[in-house]
Amino acid sequence: MHVSHEKPTGRIASRSGPLLAAVCTFEARIEGKGGDAAEPHTNVDPILAASLSILALQQLISRELDLLDCQVLSVTSVKGGTTLNLTPSYVVLGGSLRSHTTEGLKQLQKRVKEVIEGQAAVHRCNAYFYRTEEDYLLPAVVNDEVMHQHVVRVGKLLLGPENTQVANKVMASEDFAFYQEVIPGVMFGIGVRNEQVGSVHPLHSSHFFLDEAVLPIRAALHTAIAEMYLDEHQNPILP
Repeated sequence: MHVSHEKPTGRIASRSGPLLAAVCTFEARIEGKGGDAAEPHTNVDPILAASLSILALQQLISRELDLLDCQVLSVTSVKGGTTLNLTPSYVVLGGSLRSHTTEGLKQLQKRVKEVIEGQAAVHRCNAYFYRTEEDYLLPAVVNDEVMHQHVVRVGKLLLGPENTQVANKVMASEDFAFYQEVIPGVMFGIGVRNEQVGSVHPLHSSHFFLDEAVLPIRAALHTAIAEMYLDEHQNPILP
């Protein structure tokens, strides 16, 4: 039996300015003094310091965030102690930070370090970070206005205005941002959803399936974007 489906018309989505987030991770070791849980006054409890650090970190988003920026702070790992009747000597906590501006992420990184170190000190502990502020930072994807308008114009000519849409900002990240730190660039999405062939699952799903019928549209679009840009920005060499 042959199952047919309509040929995709193709859709793209783009936006000027921030599109994807800058991202980094953090991991801190809070060291105290372990001992018998029956004698807490003889110990220096890193679990208490870690717990209050986690609570204090949430205030960075609710009380210090620039309302024009979007940020996410998630503590995703807490490790400490293996015995129920002993206070551990240290706790390791970590997580991820995201911001729609690279500068916003750097400021958030700085404050996370200050908060954890401060909370550790209040509870007579010491905090040590496994990574420096400059490590593992992926910049934000920020689309250049001129390049964005070029993509929109070509998209409307090739696919039609109804198939050229404004993309939503999301907190995902992409190392394409490193190119944009060197030269103006634009990142845009090409729709691949096709329910009739099962192309309905998100990118990171184990069931992700690409409707390959969209590949010729993708190739034509990229070619047209490059051709029209070169035609408009390079003087032809006449024989």
